[in-house]
Amino acid sequence: MGPEQRRDHRMPEAEAVGRLLAFQPGKDASRRIASLALRLAQRVRATPPGPLSAESFLRHYGLSTREGVALMCVAEALLRIPDPQTADALLRDKLASGNWGSTKDEDSFVSSAADWALMLTGTLARWREAPQEDFPSSLKQLVARLGEPVARAAIRQAMRILAEQFVLAETIEEAVSRAGGRRPYRFSFDMLGEAARTAEDAARYFAAYSNAIRAAAPPDSLSVKLSALHPRFEELKRDRVFSELLPKLTDLTRIAAARGVGITLDAEESERLELTLDIFEALTGQFDAGLAVQAYQKRAAAVCDWLIALGRSRKRRIPMRLVKGAYWDGEIKRAQQLGMPDYPVFTRKAVTDISYVACATKLLAAPEAIYPAFATHNCRTVATILELSKESEFEFQKLLGMGDALYEALLAEHPDIAVRVYAPVGSFTDLLPYLVRRLLENGANTSFVHQIADPGVPLEDLVADPVEQLPEPYVPDPRIPLPRDIYPDRKNSLGLDLARRDVLDSLHRRIAVEKLSPAPPSITLDSAIGRAAQSFESWSRVPAAERAAVLERAADLLEERMVDLVALIVREGGRTYADAVSEVREAADFCRYYASQTKTRFVVQLLPGPAGERNELQLHGRGVFACISPWNFPLSIFTGQVAAALAAGNTVIAKPAEQTPRIGFSAIDLLHQAGIPVDAVICVAGDGEAVGAPLVADPRIAGVAFTGSVETAKRIGLALAQRAGPIVPLIAETGGDNAMIVDSSALPEQVVDDVVISAFQSAGQRCSAQRILFVDAGCAPRVLQLLAGALAELKVGDPAEPDTDVGPIIDPPSRDALLRHIEKLRSSAKLIGESPPPPAGNYVAPIAFELELDQLPRTEVFGPILHVCLYRRSNLGKVLQWIRDTGYGLTLGIHSRIQSFVDEVVRAARVGNIYVNRSMIGAVVGVQPFGGEGLSGTGPKAGGPHYLPRFATERTLTVNTAAVGGVTELLTRT
Repeated sequence: MGPEQRRDHRMPEAEAVGRLLAFQPGKDASRRIASLALRLAQRVRATPPGPLSAESFLRHYGLSTREGVALMCVAEALLRIPDPQTADALLRDKLASGNWGSTKDEDSFVSSAADWALMLTGTLARWREAPQEDFPSSLKQLVARLGEPVARAAIRQAMRILAEQFVLAETIEEAVSRAGGRRPYRFSFDMLGEAARTAEDAARYFAAYSNAIRAAAPPDSLSVKLSALHPRFEELKRDRVFSELLPKLTDLTRIAAARGVGITLDAEESERLELTLDIFEALTGQFDAGLAVQAYQKRAAAVCDWLIALGRSRKRRIPMRLVKGAYWDGEIKRAQQLGMPDYPVFTRKAVTDISYVACATKLLAAPEAIYPAFATHNCRTVATILELSKESEFEFQKLLGMGDALYEALLAEHPDIAVRVYAPVGSFTDLLPYLVRRLLENGANTSFVHQIADPGVPLEDLVADPVEQLPEPYVPDPRIPLPRDIYPDRKNSLGLDLARRDVLDSLHRRIAVEKLSPAPPSITLDSAIGRAAQSFESWSRVPAAERAAVLERAADLLEERMVDLVALIVREGGRTYADAVSEVREAADFCRYYASQTKTRFVVQLLPGPAGERNELQLHGRGVFACISPWNFPLSIFTGQVAAALAAGNTVIAKPAEQTPRIGFSAIDLLHQAGIPVDAVICVAGDGEAVGAPLVADPRIAGVAFTGSVETAKRIGLALAQRAGPIVPLIAETGGDNAMIVDSSALPEQVVDDVVISAFQSAGQRCSAQRILFVDAGCAPRVLQLLAGALAELKVGDPAEPDTDVGPIIDPPSRDALLRHIEKLRSSAKLIGESPPPPAGNYVAPIAFELELDQLPRTEVFGPILHVCLYRRSNLGKVLQWIRDTGYGLTLGIHSRIQSFVDEVVRAARVGNIYVNRSMIGAVVGVQPFGGEGLSGTGPKAGGPHYLPRFATERTLTVNTAAVGGVTELLTRT
């Protein structure tokens, strides 16, 4: 991959559009395209969809309806739920959430998946006779009359019927046979399955691909998903991917070449593109292979140029499938989460259509280098390709079950045009992720497939030139702000794109030369407190807006120094690249969030009262705050405490952890550079006994913010209580015995992804980290199998190496305590899996054990050790009570597709941060305010709206305005 593709990755959208417009058809050609597109669209709309077709389903249950979302959830989960009780709960949950009588076509009884189920029960006639307004109650009555087991079986069968509209066959042999009976269509077989999580998964997919190639024959081909062939197909694992995946691909292409069967590498998420292109380049040095390119990516045109140049250099035609893209929503969300400067995809669908045309123009102009395949169900796009192609050789492609009427109409007029069907092959269970993606892609109310079926959408509008739909001058969709602008009152912090090879290499070089210099000498504690106390009056009188501006400058400086700070955090704190980047971002977020809060909270608030009186409330700083932070977040928590105290008008004595003093001193130096007076925030280093204890005991300290163990927090609270003088606040965030509860409706792959992040990222050295996994016995075999395989894929080692997943334990005593705990578990619990042995040093390999409920630890085990307990739905109450009885309440994870299950757990929980169907770590400032209850902290939550006032004192001012001559506001009324 070259610099042009990297440069275009997140380029400003308006700039990208300007380039693409140069490759659009002229006005005369556009009119011809519109005429042909309209004729095709008229034929498509006039053709009724098949009675049990995917398009029929999407016509009635698009994603703009609750019913569509509910049925998508049922389709995604029902067929894999192992126990009938959970299956019944899912159906009750989802079928009660929609208005099932709101279908538009009363004559098409097969439009409703619920109707299909009832058809299978033999009660369809009675169902259709029910008045529409009684439809929901009829549903409940029917389920009651038949019984949930019968209804469950019926709807399960209905979902199989739906699934069959999207899958060609369950085996490749059957698929090849069916494809042979559907000529003149060609087929590209897609062996269904999720991305591999384990080496076992990858081996199974490799065997499936090998078998498929041997079973297929020209003109049919095979689509290959690289992430299915390697469990760590990601940029950070580049060397491993090349050494392990490339030989597998070479074997597959060798077999395919011998049989004359084409292979196309499927397109995946944008962060995998650079690695995919480099693998593709290496592969095509020996064998022919094709590649899919997504037009919704800003790099699409540049990738087409790169492929054309590669084809010319290879002196052969590269098969290339041009698609519009199926991961748009995920691309938008990830860019926002990662704080990227811009999106890798276009925000307007019309621009994706324009990009598609520009790419097609380039590809059709290079017939000696590219054999293009145009994947589309859009009449306008088909007409455009026909206009542009002239005599060029190409083919169209469609998804199985989609676009049938369009291509039947096209082949009736142009029987010589080649059309290939992208045909999934595999079991219904493997179909689920694919099915959901197709529903998302084609069921959205903006998709052509959805709109062509809606008579309320004029066909002329549907086939209009996308260029005419663009605003002048061009701006991205205002409903999708740039990733850095998603918050209304502040900037989102800027991240680093670690999926870019050049960014990763540059960061690696910088970290490699980072040498830890001696920590600055600490001044005496008494002197530091004296200076801070003396500085309090002047700093507290600085207007809130000015204090906020200084913190905003500090946030900017944190981002400017990102690379240097990341290098320091990796070297001193032992954090991996991604963790270190997140630390810097969170520190910047804290500064901006508290600055924003200061501007709105630290102003005079007028209170209502009687006439002739003015009542004001205002927050003020308390004095000198002691901020004591931990080693596991040496920059973000440290900066967050200090920034909050300063924002509230306090001066600060900041004590970093004794293991990470350099990071603390660097942060304070940066705050001084931003404009904080040198005596307003002072860093003092040392251990808890030498510095922490006398700091807390000093009577000049007006408040303490602490993050660490509950034992230390209690000692601080006791020391403050025993002090003479004012009662001062303690803001303490401590640890947790954090659990995740998984029911059998949860997707095992998603569960394991989130468990690996929650339990093992940062070597489990987060107060929010998962310590316990409660998993329903019904889905436990698959979950635990995946978990064991995922553990085997983790690399433990030097965090200075970019491919390290898990870094060191902070110090030898902590490591030794964890190893003793592991040895105890080896003799008393069942081993589930563990990571490969780490190198010598302060390392502990991630590991998981299965235990009974009464064996689980009731205290925090601060490292990469996961305790797993199986439960049954009937014993959920015992699990919830056990969690409450620990006394901790920091984080809790829930994985379920059933809202009633989620609600039950949430009601019973006494936990500060609950996460549903995601990981349990990585709380975002201002989005997920962080902090626990019980043994997990005092509150209020860091990064939340109630945090700053705890650093302040409140004062009211009441003025009798009538004292100087009456109640003037009454006397002047008219």
